[in-house]
Amino acid sequence: MENTPVETRGRFGYWVSIPTRWMDGDPYGHVNNAQYYSYVDTAVTRMLIDKGALRGRNSESIGLCVESGCQFLAPISFPETIDAGVRIGRVGNSSLRYEVGLFKGGEAQPAAVAYFTHVFVDPETRRPVPLSEKVKATMRALMRVDA
Repeated sequence: MENTPVETRGRFGYWVSIPTRWMDGDPYGHVNNAQYYSYVDTAVTRMLIDKGALRGRNSESIGLCVESGCQFLAPISFPETIDAGVRIGRVGNSSLRYEVGLFKGGEAQPAAVAYFTHVFVDPETRRPVPLSEKVKATMRALMRVDA
């Protein structure tokens, strides 16, 4: 963990605001750790839809999560709004690695940093299918900014 770079808002290029809900909390008065993954999934899915990489009319693949992880850095509570920053960590032939920073509204340092990898597959055979060049180019535009 000592070599982990300090994440800042400037290192993410796509943003979604997500309000916490009363039901997100646990008996300790903060958002339950499992809920952070829901925020990550919401941010990534919203980005993919907004960028035309998911739910396209001619979509011939679905994304399956093959790996994910989260580093919890600070508690989040209700009522707060999370600013979820998304960037692309890697564009593969049939996969995308997303990196997400969860920031409390207005704070410079993240409350959590997470990653999530999709492999895109044929919905029937579940075999990997290549990403289109258009999707690859769109996702490359969201790769990390060192700010």
